[in-house]
Amino acid sequence: MRFMLTPLDIQNKHFSKAIRGYSESEVEEYMAQIVKSMEELIHVNIEATSKINELEKQLQHFEVMEKTITDAMVLAQKTSEDIIRTAENKAQYLIEKADDQAKKLITDANSEVLNIIKRQEHAKQEFMSFNTRFKVLLESQLELIQSQTREMG
Repeated sequence: MRFMLTPLDIQNKHFSKAIRGYSESEVEEYMAQIVKSMEELIHVNIEATSKINELEKQLQHFEVMEKTITDAMVLAQKTSEDIIRTAENKAQYLIEKADDQAKKLITDANSEVLNIIKRQEHAKQEFMSFNTRFKVLLESQLELIQSQTREMG
């Protein structure tokens, strides 16, 4: 720590008198000016130190706020990425589910078409069988009528 004169040190300083020395009133007047200047400098220094301390506290506060904002931005970015990833996964799941449902609907529809075709074929065969039996019946009835007509006539 270095030695520093205070205004009181300057004010209380007494010089020895010399024959051809400086004018005592001028020296005292100048010393009074120095004391006043030092008091003003000390006051300015105290205010500056106080202001520096206040600004350092504000700077610390802003640094904490900056870190909080940075952390919040990082968290928001991560959350945003998580939401996007979740949405993409859900979209992919829904697409796959819709694709599976569409395939099932197509398979079911194809199966139903095949069943209808089989039923149509079966109905066609039944109709042809009926048609053949009916034709045979009609022919036998026609023969019976013709044979009865020949016998009568």
